[in-house]
Amino acid sequence: GTILKAGAEGKKVVFLFSDTQIVQESFLEDINNVLNSGEIPNCWDLNDQDIIFNAVRPVCQAKGLPVTKFSVHEMFLTRVMENLHMSLAFSPIGGAFRDRLRQFPSLVNCCTIDWFLPWPDEALKGVASEAFNDVDLGDQTVTDGIIAMCRDVHQSVEAKSDLYREELRRHNYVTPTSYLELLTTFKKLVGEKRTELGTAKRRLVIGLDKLESTEKEVAQLKIDLTELQPVLEQTSIEVEEMMVVITKDKESAAETKEVVVKEEAAASAKAAECTAIKTDAEADLAEALPALDEAVKVLKNLKQSDISEVAKYSNPPALVKLVVEGICIMREIAPAKVGEAGKKVDDFWVPGKKMLGDPKGLLDAMFGYDKDNIPEKVIKKIQPIIDNPDFDPKKIESVSKACTAMCQWVQAMHKYHFVAKNVEPKRQKLAAAEAELKEVMERLSGWQAKLKEVEDRLADLESKFDAAVKKKDELSKQSEDCTVKLDRAGRLLGGLGGEKVRWQETVASLGAAEINVVGDVMVAAGGIAYLGAFTASYRSDLEAEWRKKLLSYKVSHSDGAGVRATLADPVQIRNWTIYGLPTDGLSLENAIIMSKSRRWPLMIDPQGQANKWIKNMEKERNLDVIKLSDKEFLRSLVNGVRFGKPVLLENIGEELDPSLEPVLLKQTFKQGGSEMIKIGDDTIPYHPDFLFYITTKLPNPHYQPETCVKVTLLNFTVNPEGLEDQLLGIVVSKERPDLQEMKNQLVVQNAKMKNQLKAIEDDILRLLAESEGNILDDETLINTLAEAKTTSAEINEKVAEAEKTEKEIDTTREKYRPVAYRGSILFFAVADMGAVDPMYQFSLQWFIDLFERAIDDSEAAEEVEKRCVNLNDFFTYSLYKNICRGLFEKHKLLFSFTLCIKLLQGDNLVDPEEWRFLLVGASVNSAPVPNPAPEWLVERSWVDLCALSELPRFKGLSDSFAANVPEWRKYFDSNTCHSDALPGEWNEKLDSFARMLVLRCLRVDKVIEAIQLFVSEKIGEKFIDPPTFNLAAAFEDSTPISPLVFVLTAGADPVSSLIKFAEDQGFSSKLGSISLGQGQGPIAEKLINEAIKEGTWVLLQNCHLAVSWMSTLERIVENLKPEEVNPDFRMWLSCMPSPHFPVSVLQNSVKMTIEPPKGLRQNLLRSYADYDDEFLDGCQKPDAFKKLLYGTCFFHAVVQERRKFGPLGWNIAYDFT
Repeated sequence: GTILKAGAEGKKVVFLFSDTQIVQESFLEDINNVLNSGEIPNCWDLNDQDIIFNAVRPVCQAKGLPVTKFSVHEMFLTRVMENLHMSLAFSPIGGAFRDRLRQFPSLVNCCTIDWFLPWPDEALKGVASEAFNDVDLGDQTVTDGIIAMCRDVHQSVEAKSDLYREELRRHNYVTPTSYLELLTTFKKLVGEKRTELGTAKRRLVIGLDKLESTEKEVAQLKIDLTELQPVLEQTSIEVEEMMVVITKDKESAAETKEVVVKEEAAASAKAAECTAIKTDAEADLAEALPALDEAVKVLKNLKQSDISEVAKYSNPPALVKLVVEGICIMREIAPAKVGEAGKKVDDFWVPGKKMLGDPKGLLDAMFGYDKDNIPEKVIKKIQPIIDNPDFDPKKIESVSKACTAMCQWVQAMHKYHFVAKNVEPKRQKLAAAEAELKEVMERLSGWQAKLKEVEDRLADLESKFDAAVKKKDELSKQSEDCTVKLDRAGRLLGGLGGEKVRWQETVASLGAAEINVVGDVMVAAGGIAYLGAFTASYRSDLEAEWRKKLLSYKVSHSDGAGVRATLADPVQIRNWTIYGLPTDGLSLENAIIMSKSRRWPLMIDPQGQANKWIKNMEKERNLDVIKLSDKEFLRSLVNGVRFGKPVLLENIGEELDPSLEPVLLKQTFKQGGSEMIKIGDDTIPYHPDFLFYITTKLPNPHYQPETCVKVTLLNFTVNPEGLEDQLLGIVVSKERPDLQEMKNQLVVQNAKMKNQLKAIEDDILRLLAESEGNILDDETLINTLAEAKTTSAEINEKVAEAEKTEKEIDTTREKYRPVAYRGSILFFAVADMGAVDPMYQFSLQWFIDLFERAIDDSEAAEEVEKRCVNLNDFFTYSLYKNICRGLFEKHKLLFSFTLCIKLLQGDNLVDPEEWRFLLVGASVNSAPVPNPAPEWLVERSWVDLCALSELPRFKGLSDSFAANVPEWRKYFDSNTCHSDALPGEWNEKLDSFARMLVLRCLRVDKVIEAIQLFVSEKIGEKFIDPPTFNLAAAFEDSTPISPLVFVLTAGADPVSSLIKFAEDQGFSSKLGSISLGQGQGPIAEKLINEAIKEGTWVLLQNCHLAVSWMSTLERIVENLKPEEVNPDFRMWLSCMPSPHFPVSVLQNSVKMTIEPPKGLRQNLLRSYADYDDEFLDGCQKPDAFKKLLYGTCFFHAVVQERRKFGPLGWNIAYDFT
């Protein structure tokens, strides 16, 4: 795509390619071709060729070139060369760069090489100055000092890295990226530390202010309380006097009130009587009232026109006449007399019609009718009409609406009359009763007035009394408040008064820390950015150097400022150690660096301690453990990133998978408001809780600079102090499990209690800081603080008690310290053998297992001291035997000597300068005085002897030699000089180690024999007599998940021995074998899987010939789990010494070296090791057979031993088996 863009589209393109992207070397073949010719051969298919032809044809036509395939292609290549700019970024570290330049010459011939050298002083200072523009570092002196310090830190680490490589053969690279990390870390830490110190100090200052204000208030409260007492007493007397007067007035008021109560009772009785009469009358009236109300309602609805309508009748219906007659009677209107004389009858229609002629008058008369005073004669006259069945509103309704209403009215008036007639006596009785009630009420009012007068006077007195009581209460409350506040103040000051001094000291120390924060953080940031890969001594040297520089730049800092001193959080450290972090300084420092660094940690962890700690610490968060050899490792990583889970990538090699780069560099970006990251082809959300840990089991990995800048390298290699503590725990848990269990519980308990104490103090300071107004007014707060302090005191008491118990336990545990100390020394003696041969790898877990077996198998003793001696002797020899089994003959004495020297060094019995001299000899090339015996003593020996005379124990040795040349000549010529006495006083003056140094100067060829004598003298002869090879013993030490490895030498073949051993064990038919080589890997894997299930043995021969398959072998061995493997299964491996053999497999395997023994005796023992008494006596002529066998074995031993004489032994180095 890039080449098409440049050639077909004619666009200017830069192709940047880094060597970290080289997954396969074939990539460089393509780069080489592009640089050389502008294209990759056989890259374009027909479709691409069409695109190129169509795109470039117009260009050829414009330039007048023939439009042929050849000319178009040439133009395409010309445009590619013009438009494509290749930028290649390669690291010069290691042999790969050199090999690539040799294989692909275009990288040199077609490129302009721009070698990026280390940044000069000005660049380092300039970048630091720019980075710190927005950071307040104090005055200009401090700012300039810190900028200069950044440069010095970077350059000092560069120098130390060179020394580190020379002294320990360990690689550490310092790059500009490391420098930028230093600047970023410094800025971040300064801000965090200032905030942390400021917050802590502010809270303490507020707490102290509250305590001081409380102390001042207490003094004022005492004065107030003293002044309040007399006023309170006077007020109490006044209240008592008022109480006497009020009591008398209350008696008078009570008498008056008694009379009033009687009068009120009489009035109430009379009022009740009136009410009863009234109620009775109203009940009677209630019968007539509904009809009356209905009549009135109908009349209201009656229109004048309706009445006028009735008046128009000339001959009205009978019912109308009846109604009109009734109305006339009720209104006492006289009828007209009609008819013949003597027969005249009353006719109400004529006057009635006249009445109807005035509708308004009629209605008004009906509405205003005096219903309460209807004359009896009217009632008598109307009675016949009322009794008339036709005088019914329902019947009349059919004739006239107006008449219906008038009918209802007449009926209502008639009914009301009779009701009112019954009610009238009751009304009269009610009037009489009300008159009596009035008299009673008037009399009652008089008494009530008297009562009010008394009560008013009493109320006035009570008001005054209440005021006095209120004043007394207020004074009492004030007094009580003072007392309560004094009590609260007493509790507050009693509880927190003891903290005052400590808080004041803490505030002072925090103030000093604030002053020193810039200098302290500078050292700590340097530690985080650069020191992870170094061992403890290098770290402390660099930190000390940086502190001296700070002094010279006048930047204030704390004594001993460093990663631990500046950034350690005791609570966090206690939690880490509970999860299994070793308690030595280096491990704690590593954990702090890991927690503060911006980059993900890569831990050099050959003994698996960091791995174990991470697994324990992150177990609750569902840690995912992956390996690069896992098929789905990237999917697990993607899930961890997406869901915020911790991921541990373990057992990596010296190169990281390129697909990890986005995660290592945290290449996140914003998309739709979310933080995203692209891993492989997947773009996924980046969870802020995601954590990534990487560990390697390689003891001394060589990571290239491009890897180092992406991660924080942390050297977690076990150190003597940490290992000693671990071994002490193991030996005590075996010897005194009760003590170790109690110790473990106390450690967890103490950590928990100290966490509680810290939390309580934080709560106290928070409550004090958040309290508003007067703190003594808040009873809840005082109680909370008091409870917190009580709890704190209880916990402190428990902590003190637990610490006392822990000290007692530690005193007992310390009796076993010699065993742990010896164990630690022995482990590092074993670990050092890894530098001698890559196959000499032993894991800490393997060592601990052997240590535990030694504790179980060694001789018991009543006294702890004797038990320790027994245990040390047993374990030392047990370790020697186990290690020797896996060592070549030429290294066994070296191991014995290393073991011996380490033990003596542990007891401070070896002078470091003398030890150095034994190893390297004189560091000068000429002697200060001439050689006194040039005819037999070579110049180099005389130079060494003169240099040795400079050491304290050897003062005057060279002079003594010059004065006694003949005696020294005799010593020099002796064939047993390694055991002979030294001439003169020197034999008495020097011990066996010192005599070895003299021998080194004069007869270096005899030093090995001297070493044998020295080792047998110091630790026993058995340590120079290695045990013979014993396959059965090696098998006993193996398990189904730990392979047995034959480490081969030229001509050695363990197969026959293994087949014979398999026959003895009944496994001759269950032993599968394959010789590894090209294409044999999958077959071997299938064979292993079948053996795991069926419980058979499998032998993989010549592992060194299948280097590419070793990662698969490592994965298979790592995935072996005891519960999933048949207990009879065993994996046997054979391999020549190879740096490519998996370290993790070597560390946990049972190693056996297969080579011809050294010396006649060892040869004979090896030959006879395969024969038992049954075989020797099984012949018909045992005596003759034994002699013949011995002769054959002896001859074989002689033939083997002739090899060491070189051309004098055999012209060709034969290997006889």
